[in-house]
Amino acid sequence: MEKSVAVILAGGFGVRLWPISNEKNPKQFNNFVGDGSLIFNTYQRLLDYFERENIYIVTQTFFFDKILKHIPNFKLSNLILEPYVRNTAAAITYSYYNLRTKYSPDTTCFVFPSDHQISNMYEFANSLEIAKMSAEKLSGIITLGIKPENPETQFGYIQLDEGRFMQNDLYDLGVRWVRTFAEKPDAKTAERFINAGDFVWNSGIFAFTFVNFEKELFQHLPSFYQAFNKLDTFINQPNYAEELDTAYRSITPISFDNGILEKSKNVFCIISNFEWSDVGSWDELYRLSMKDTSGNYISGEVVTHNTKNSLIIARDRLVTTYDIDNLIIVETPNSTFICRRGSSFGIKVILEQLKSKGMKDYL
Repeated sequence: MEKSVAVILAGGFGVRLWPISNEKNPKQFNNFVGDGSLIFNTYQRLLDYFERENIYIVTQTFFFDKILKHIPNFKLSNLILEPYVRNTAAAITYSYYNLRTKYSPDTTCFVFPSDHQISNMYEFANSLEIAKMSAEKLSGIITLGIKPENPETQFGYIQLDEGRFMQNDLYDLGVRWVRTFAEKPDAKTAERFINAGDFVWNSGIFAFTFVNFEKELFQHLPSFYQAFNKLDTFINQPNYAEELDTAYRSITPISFDNGILEKSKNVFCIISNFEWSDVGSWDELYRLSMKDTSGNYISGEVVTHNTKNSLIIARDRLVTTYDIDNLIIVETPNSTFICRRGSSFGIKVILEQLKSKGMKDYL
C-alpha cells in the first residue's frame, strides 16, 4: 500500500484472559487462535498489505525480548519502545513523533491492535483501501466498524450518522460520519444498540494522515502535544532517555478513544464486512473455537465424562471432569480459573482480590 505505514500496538496485558495472559506473558504473546501467537499472526497478516520496512511495533521496553522471540526477523529500527505503560494515546503519539521525520505529512498511518483475530482477507483488504482513500479525502480520522452479529456486552460500539455525511462516492463504499462512541454496554443497552440499527462494533483499527493527526492532537490533547514536541528537541542527544522518562511521567494515561476520538468532530467509520474479534475473554474464545460433538472446546491433557458446552484448557497437568455443563476451566502451572460460561468477566474481581491480598506473583 503506497504512502502508508502500519503501527501495531503491543503494550497491553489482556487481563480478561488470565491466568494464561498475565503481566509476565501478556495476551498478545500467547497462542489462542490459529497456529501462532496473536502478535505473530497480526504481523504476518499485515505483510500482505504493507512493505516490511513500513510496519512498526510500539511496546514497552520490558517486552523487547518477547517481540524478537515471536517475530525473529523483525527490524530493530522498527521497534518503538515506551518507558512506561501510558495507554494507547501515548503509544500512538510517541509513534507519530518517531515517524513524522521519516515520512511525508500526507502519509497515511494505520493503527492495529496486536491481539485481535481477523478473517475474510478480501473484505479486510477492501476496508483498508477505503480507509486510505477516506483519510486522504476527508482529512479526518477513519475507524473500521464491524456489523454486529449479536448484542455483545464486551465490545465497544460506534454510533453512525446516516444523514449528516452524504458524500456519494465514499458513502456508497460504506463510509459514515461518527455520531458517538459507546463503551462496553450492559445487556439491555447492547440489545437496544442492535435494534436501533445505527451501531457497529469498534474494531480498534484507525487510519489518519500524519498532518491531520497533529491537528487533532494539538486541539484535544495539548499536554501531549507540548510534552512530545519538547522531547523532539532532544533527539540524538545523550540525555534523550532521561527526557523521554520525564515526558511520560508528565502525561496522564488516557486511551486514544477517550483522548481524541470521542472529542473530535472529524471522525468517520467504514462499515466493514470482515470477520473480527478482540479475543477479549474466555467466553469470546469459546465462541470462536471449534467444538466437539458435546459442545466442548478442549486443549491440553484433558479427560472428560458427561461434560458438555464447556471450555477446558490444561497447560501443565491433567484436568479431569465429570458430569459438568457450561463451565470455563483454565489450568496453568501456578493458577487455575473456573467459572460458568457467560461469567468470565468476573476475572477482574479476582485480580483485584489478588492485588489487595498482596499476591502479586500470581498476576
